[in-house]
Parts: sequence; C-alpha cells; structure tokens
Amino acid sequence: LAVGRISRDPSLDLGHRLDYVILQEECETPRALVRFVDFGKLSSAFIGPLNPGFCEVAAHLGENWNKAIFSWMCVNYKLDSTIHHNAFARTLPSPTQILLTIMKYFKWAHVGIIASSEDIWMYTAKESATVLRNHGLPVVVVTSVHKGEKGIEDTWNKIKEVNNIKIILLCMHSVLIGGQEQADLLTKALDMGLADGRYVFVPYDTLLYSLPYQNNSFNVFDNDSKLREAYDAVLTITVESGERTFYDAFREAKESGEIIRDLEATQVSPLFGTIYDAIYFMATALDSARRKGVRASGANIAEHTKNFSFPGFSHRVETDSCGKGLNNYVILDTDGHGNQLFPTHLLDMSSGSVLSLGQAIHFPKEIPPKPDSSCWFDPDVLCTEG
Repeated sequence: LAVGRISRDPSLDLGHRLDYVILQEECETPRALVRFVDFGKLSSAFIGPLNPGFCEVAAHLGENWNKAIFSWMCVNYKLDSTIHHNAFARTLPSPTQILLTIMKYFKWAHVGIIASSEDIWMYTAKESATVLRNHGLPVVVVTSVHKGEKGIEDTWNKIKEVNNIKIILLCMHSVLIGGQEQADLLTKALDMGLADGRYVFVPYDTLLYSLPYQNNSFNVFDNDSKLREAYDAVLTITVESGERTFYDAFREAKESGEIIRDLEATQVSPLFGTIYDAIYFMATALDSARRKGVRASGANIAEHTKNFSFPGFSHRVETDSCGKGLNNYVILDTDGHGNQLFPTHLLDMSSGSVLSLGQAIHFPKEIPPKPDSSCWFDPDVLCTEG
C-alpha cells in the first residue's frame, strides 16, 4: 500500500522506482543476525530490524554497506549518536524516551519489567532496562513469564519480593489487540491482590503504534469482568490519533480498492500503520536528499530526515531539526467498569511536556502509587537513603 501510494505521490521525486522485498527475520536473535548479514545484497535500504537484540550490529552493518536503516523497534540508546551510527534513523520517537518523560511527570522511578518468553520481547526488556539504568533510574527486576498458571504465579512472586516498585513494564503483545499472555498475567495479578493500585502496569507494545481509542469499544472486556477489573491498574500509552483512527484509515483504503484482502480493520494490528509510515518516512528522506542534490547513500538518506512532514497512514508524521519524531502520545485509562479507554494526558513531543486533558486517571482504590523522590530525575543530584 505504501509503495503504491509513494509511486503516485506528485510531491515525491525519488529518481528511482521504489520496490520492496519482505525479508523474513528469524525469531531467535543469533540466527536473525546471521540471516541479516545475508540481506546486504538484497536491498538498498532497510525497514527494521524488529528485534532490538541485534539493532546495534545491524546499524554497524548498514554503515559498512552504506545502506540506511529505518526502525521503530530499536531501543538501544547508543544508536542516537549520529557520529557512531550515521546510517540509522528512528521512524518513531524512542519508546524509552516516552516512558522516561511520563515517569518523571508522575515521579515513578522504581521499575520492574516483565517480558514474554519470546526472544524479541526478552531483548526488548533487556535493552529497555539498560536505557533506563543509563538515565540513573532503578530498574529493580527484569524477568520473563514462565509457561502455565504456576509459571505466571512464580513471575508475580518474584515481583512481590522486591520493595518500592511503582511501575511495571509489560513487554509482550497488548491484550487489546489479542495478546492472551498479557490477559493471563493481569488476571493472575488480580487474583493475587496485586492489581490493587500498588503498581501501575504499562504495556510496552502500544508505544509502537496508534491504538484506535476514539469511539472504540474493546470487546475483550465484554465477557471478562476479572480482566476489566485488572485493567483498571493499567495505563496505556500510545501514539495520538489524528482526525481519524487507524481503523478509519484502514476502512477507507479498503473502500477505495487499495486493500483487496478480505479483512476487517479490527482484525489487523495497528502496527500496520507504523510499518506503512516507516516506508513513507524513508521515501520522504530519499526525496529530501535528492532535492538537495546529494548522492543517495545510507548516511545521506538518514541525514535528510530533519524538518519534514507528510501524511502518515492515519495521522501526520513530522520531525524536528534534529530528525526526532514529533508524534504526540496520549495516556489512556479505563473507568474500571466499561470497555472504552479515555485520554487523560497528552505528551507533547515538541516540548517534552505532559499536559492533563481534564479527565482524571481512575486508579484502583482511587489512590495512585506513592511518588518517588524527585532526585531520581535530576542528573546533578545523587539519591541517598532511597
């Protein structure tokens, strides 16, 4: 869909016909890396990788091949150094940057991370912990979910053993788009009395796309009162919807005959929009480099991701003078009873500030977790005695 639209877009002059090849990424990180080495001859630029476990190596290879790499999934903070990784560009703001901004706003410093046992999520958890620790924050436990009910119980027992945790990052597929593991994890937390407001659970994967929340009901809550109650302890952070949601944009593309697959919008992960935007992002960078008369090398394309704006799949995509994404994010919350999510706060990426939208967060028992000392968020102050 993206490549077809780019070829018809009169505002883009790429000087080449754009085509794509889907390169299958192995699930296990070492095999994925070996496979990636073979991809060097197949493409002029890359959208990916999806596994943060080999992002840095992939970025070094891209540099060596003189081919740009565009990714929304790479967490590694070292990739933000254009001196060391000049052929790498982010198509979305770094997920950990979003988390840091929100944690600072609420003064929740102590973090626990639970990952699905899949390689991609375990590496996401490890890399996220590294970034947060690099900012001086106490990531006190990083664990993965063990199989079965007993395994989930063991995971929560491990969390319970650690004091002071305020925010628990869930690195796995969101229950709102079919993630059964997250549903089981949250339900077990409720059974064990851990969804009582002592922790705030934050799904990681909704940071990677625009979850449709306006005028949208989440059927997953309809016949599951326990999950609905457990989700009251969850704050969902996602890319702000534009004038239309991902589902609206998908239906429009289907009605116009551009998408011919027999799929309802609700059967498609909103990550579709993120991938579409990443391809358009790359084409816009290519166009920008060409207009300035520079050779379309990997570093030049990655360099020309600054100060641009284009219509993404369901919202405008913009970058600032450093090439950082300006997509705003929202914090979504349930009221503990219904099946809808309501925006409570806006994260304005141009200023890095969090703004209240006038709807209070509904915490279980109506009490938020106790804030941590503000010294955790001041790089010039050392926290002592907690």
